[in-house]
Amino acid sequence: MSKTAVGSEVEAYCTKCKIVLAHSVVTMEGTKPRRVRCNTCSGEHNYRAAKPVSKATAKKATKTTKTATTKKTRQSWEEVMQEAAAKPHKKYNMSGSFGEGDWIEHATFGLGCVQSFIAPNKISVRFADSTRLLVCNRS
Repeated sequence: MSKTAVGSEVEAYCTKCKIVLAHSVVTMEGTKPRRVRCNTCSGEHNYRAAKPVSKATAKKATKTTKTATTKKTRQSWEEVMQEAAAKPHKKYNMSGSFGEGDWIEHATFGLGCVQSFIAPNKISVRFADSTRLLVCNRS
């Protein structure tokens, strides 16, 4: 493996040519190239090992990850629903009292599982499409 030094050649992304090409090192910062000169177009710029990722591409990658996570959540929700079929369900109302692990039937959101109790009068409930915060113990 050759050492990188001023004057040596490195592969770098050229900001003018818009591709990775051979460049000559102009300045170093420690052991890494700082500025390089393209051997094709003679353009000088900061060293970039690879093509920079655009914000749109990064956003698209994040969106794909979210979609995969949502599908995984739905799959696990279906498994949870199979287990819940045998358990008792309570009808939801704001004056009702619920604890963690209770299954409730909500008129709008459907069947849900109480995830946590938030003092003094709220519960976090996981439904098929999302987790919602509901009021309880209200007189």
